[in-house]
Amino acid sequence: MTIATQCGHELTARLLDQKSECALDACFDKILEHLTQGNHAYALLFCKQFTPQKIPNTVFTYLEETLTEVDIESQVKRLEKLKPSVEVHYYHRKCIFPAKFENNILGFLVIELIEDELISPLESLIAHLLNVFVKQLSTLHYACIDPLSQLLNRQTFEEKVLSVVARDNHAAMRQGYAERRWYLAMLDIDNFKGVNDTFGHVIGDEVILLVAQLLKSSFRAEDYVFRYGGEEFAVLFPSQCPTTAFNGLERIRMLIEAARFPQVGSITVSGGFVALVNIGQTSEAVHQADQALYYSKQHGRNKMTFFDDLNIVPLEPIHSDIELF
Repeated sequence: MTIATQCGHELTARLLDQKSECALDACFDKILEHLTQGNHAYALLFCKQFTPQKIPNTVFTYLEETLTEVDIESQVKRLEKLKPSVEVHYYHRKCIFPAKFENNILGFLVIELIEDELISPLESLIAHLLNVFVKQLSTLHYACIDPLSQLLNRQTFEEKVLSVVARDNHAAMRQGYAERRWYLAMLDIDNFKGVNDTFGHVIGDEVILLVAQLLKSSFRAEDYVFRYGGEEFAVLFPSQCPTTAFNGLERIRMLIEAARFPQVGSITVSGGFVALVNIGQTSEAVHQADQALYYSKQHGRNKMTFFDDLNIVPLEPIHSDIELF
């Protein structure tokens, strides 16, 4: 592989200059395209939730073959067996770079080789740049985290919505599935004011934290879970159809209903969701999901509602005597 490389310091600085996740992904992609001179297919898989227990999802890929969940999981396990000092691993005519964070394998970069050609002149540089990418991604990630719930915070919400709408069915989705679209769900803890009034705000914060943990553990690596504000949560997730999306949300609603919270006992959540199709602004999607959430609150709580099932045009804010929150 003959490559006109740029100074590693310059490429490092370019990665560190990126101030958003999308920009960082695109920058690293361009750097790899330059380093491989467009002659080698490559892919980056990484768990952006920085959770070792989750399967890494695709950040970008130009591989002809589809990497299934089984392929990805087995590759991670293979890398975990290597010595921590190993920066590159050759396997089946592929050059595999483990993506590490705090001594955990959270993904890998794979570069296909042409015949038996090695890329040894670039191994150290690519491994270094991958490490820089992960560190910068972690900086951006933890700046977006709500300190109480450890979910993504409200400040990053609009950026993520705009990102997934702009890149609908984008490379971050796992391959091998039928075409899917993105959905936005707004979830709210029922009667939360009563929890604070009866047990105090410390217990109320504990309820928020425990619900957040249930949500985080129930959604997938490719999904985005936010603490939208107070006791309200937002979730961005892809699904094959409204029925599948509803069933997934129902499963999580029942999981929370079945859980037991210290001192409080049982807690329920209500939710509303909308497909992110023909959405002009983030506020429009939030308003429609909120309308579905209000419907759930007004009709008994502890239920999920799909906005399209209401057969309504966008409504003015609802005023009633029912205590929604």
